[in-house]
Amino acid sequence: MNFWHKSSKRILPGLAACLFSMSVMSATCESSPNEARTLDFDKESLEAAKQNWQSTAHRLNNSYTYIRVQGSMTGETYVTLVRFENSELTARIYKRLKVGVKDGKRHVEIREAWMATKGMKRLFGGEGGFPGLSMEELYDACESEVLKRDAEKNHVGLAADDRGVLKRCYYSPKMCADDCGKSYDVSHFYPESISDEILKEYVTGPNIELKK
Repeated sequence: MNFWHKSSKRILPGLAACLFSMSVMSATCESSPNEARTLDFDKESLEAAKQNWQSTAHRLNNSYTYIRVQGSMTGETYVTLVRFENSELTARIYKRLKVGVKDGKRHVEIREAWMATKGMKRLFGGEGGFPGLSMEELYDACESEVLKRDAEKNHVGLAADDRGVLKRCYYSPKMCADDCGKSYDVSHFYPESISDEILKEYVTGPNIELKK
């Protein structure tokens, strides 16, 4: 089933790279040449993207970092960063941000922020943000939670870049106006295990994207 019409195909790369730019003022575009491509909404296309990721994961020795972002109707932004080293989850960061205006200027308030590393209970999930899923687990969740949804009754998006990074996988019921669906989108991807020093600086700052 080809979910995307022609005009969607023209605008999707920019939309996938700036997924939350309209709803989350603090989000920034990923400056990567590997823009997301649209996929037919079927299992075969998802499997092809997974194969691309397997090649990328092998090249990176399964060491990478990614960020997922979720906006809310209250104006808060929820940011989750996870880091994998040789297939092992070694860091998870959660930030809850509020973007507003103060003294006539854009102001970002950090309402909650923490970093969990090996040996800490919050590393895998259960508290704050998204759980620490590997890219393979994101694909599995995308297939089980999104691929089976009826595109006639749901808004559905599915896209990956040429590395196999799952940039867009979501569904939202057409008759729902607020947070009814589910998303497994990756907003920013880094082909390396970001150091503790950089992550410690990141968790204390208002930015969504890493500044290396």
